[in-house]
Amino acid sequence: MSTSNNNVDSSNENGEQDLSDGWSKVEDEGQSSSLSDDITRQSLNLTGVSEESVKKQMASCLSSRANSWINLLGVRNKPDPLTDWDNLYNLKNQSLLRKDCQKLIQQRSNISSRWTVPEIESLMTLYCKRRNIGYEQDKGWLEILGKLLEFPFDKCNLFNVFWAITTKYIPRSPKMFDLLRLLMQYHDPQLCSFLDSFKIQSSEFTSDWLRTLLCVNMDDDLCNLLWDRYFEKGDPFLIFFVSLAFVQSVKDEILLLTERDKILDLLKNIPSKMTRDDLTDLLEICSVHLNLTPISVREDFHCMLFGSNLLDECSEQPLNRLICLSISAQELYKRAIDPKITNSNFSYFIIDTRPQKSFNAGSISGAFNLNAETIVEDPEKFGFAMSSLLKFKSETCPKDHICFIGSGHEEEDQFMFMAISRFLHQNLEHISYAEGGYRALHSILSETGNLQKLSNHFTKNDCIECKKGPLTVQPKNEWKKSFLSILKKSVQIKQPKIITKENKSSEKDSLKHVSTVERFGNKRYRNVQSVFSINEEESLSSDVDELQISSPQEAKPKGGEKLRWNEIIKKAEIIEHFEGEEGIVYSSMRHPLASIIRVTSKKRFPEFLTFKFGYELPTGESHISNVHYFILPKAGDFAKAVKMAILGLKPMALDETET
Repeated sequence: MSTSNNNVDSSNENGEQDLSDGWSKVEDEGQSSSLSDDITRQSLNLTGVSEESVKKQMASCLSSRANSWINLLGVRNKPDPLTDWDNLYNLKNQSLLRKDCQKLIQQRSNISSRWTVPEIESLMTLYCKRRNIGYEQDKGWLEILGKLLEFPFDKCNLFNVFWAITTKYIPRSPKMFDLLRLLMQYHDPQLCSFLDSFKIQSSEFTSDWLRTLLCVNMDDDLCNLLWDRYFEKGDPFLIFFVSLAFVQSVKDEILLLTERDKILDLLKNIPSKMTRDDLTDLLEICSVHLNLTPISVREDFHCMLFGSNLLDECSEQPLNRLICLSISAQELYKRAIDPKITNSNFSYFIIDTRPQKSFNAGSISGAFNLNAETIVEDPEKFGFAMSSLLKFKSETCPKDHICFIGSGHEEEDQFMFMAISRFLHQNLEHISYAEGGYRALHSILSETGNLQKLSNHFTKNDCIECKKGPLTVQPKNEWKKSFLSILKKSVQIKQPKIITKENKSSEKDSLKHVSTVERFGNKRYRNVQSVFSINEEESLSSDVDELQISSPQEAKPKGGEKLRWNEIIKKAEIIEHFEGEEGIVYSSMRHPLASIIRVTSKKRFPEFLTFKFGYELPTGESHISNVHYFILPKAGDFAKAVKMAILGLKPMALDETET
């Protein structure tokens, strides 16, 4: 996920190294040589020169920064998107878009000589059509585009840079405000509780920050410097920690205020008061918070917030209902059980809220039992146990993060949430709970043959989870996609329709979205010589073997009954149907070549290609964010063409980015 540039250094002006987990760094013997600083020096070297020389230096500064952003965003040598669109201005809010483009030209008079309203409208119309969305005023698109128009981009680079910024760095879901609140509660519960007491939601003061990357809240020169560092680090979640650092910078002032309107005014004006000297401190604070944030935040929320295609299944996660930040059972395993993890920035103080009997039959080594049911049965006893546990923690391991783990059963976990609430009332930092509870963790250890790493887990007869047998995982987002539905979403097959035989496998074996419990079992593709291979062990092998070419006039459902094509299209669940056209391709998704993690083909079905897209996590592991399947008559030639295209980018990738 991170990108780096050989000409870029993340040191600050004082020679201090900018450290952050998962952020790219290039050291240069304590000297500050980041591109943003070099550009700034050029812009400041204006003393005693003529007006013409000043303009030349400013133009050189803008050109250097534009080239830097093209490299850091990975859009150099991208194809021109304006050459293959329909040139139809038929968006739902087309007239509103045209008016807003006119206002943009009027507000930024210095760009009117180089850009016209029709050109800007064309770019925005194509952008909306590519993302298959309508134009909306409150998305911040024109604010970002207006800033980019100040730079000497041509139309192709302007569109590609704008696309990269808005899809990679701009959160797209309203749930971004819920996530920001969870992060604030995790790192600064006192401040979060104070804002909650005035019913101040983060959307009321961070909307412009998140949707425009602060370009409407900061001075242009200062925003340019921030964007330089932002794109160098390549972390889309950085905006959340920048927002958190902003709010914390005025914490003392906020806590003294008693009027809601004054608090909001103070919060909204924080970015406008920032100076260039504050930038280094701001990024250092962000680095500290990011290193102390569970990696599950990136893994669980990336598909929900970033990318060009919004997945409805991801958006179904009810973040506003979470009592606190949740972590995956896999992360708890790595930090608390797996001895191979030695470079962790923090450890967990694990509180097991199950009854004593369940705790004695198997638990995480070093965990502390706090029976949450006593909060109802004997509140005084629970309060004494809670205070004793917190006193012990403050004396022995004050920096450890608190992680609650329940049984994983909904009824019993209600008591765990009550216990968490009691802890949150104490304004304790770094509180989270393990999603799926002990049941999910037990499933991971069982599948990997590591049950012996649990404490007191001696016999299966005493363990409740062992008696119940393997866990049938219900996906976190309840993704239930059939094999053919994924094929239909990925590519339109031109000629024969593809049908399946009677499905003999059980529902639990069907393709579905990976859950937090199953993530541990996924293989990561690291340090491989090539992303291209022939895969014989793919989980979909049995499904591929069952594919048959059949007449488009008939299909055979599970029950064995044949249906005519004209009968199928009349079914109520068929909303729309169409016939493929020879030589016509409809592009439904767009991924950069650098995001290809793996390309595999079937030995017994070589025309079937699987493309896996994703990014690299700070831990060095590859995170698969999208998987697309294609059936192509000349799959070998197609894969070879893709491979040559990637190799064609390698010199640039080696010089400028690490994907």
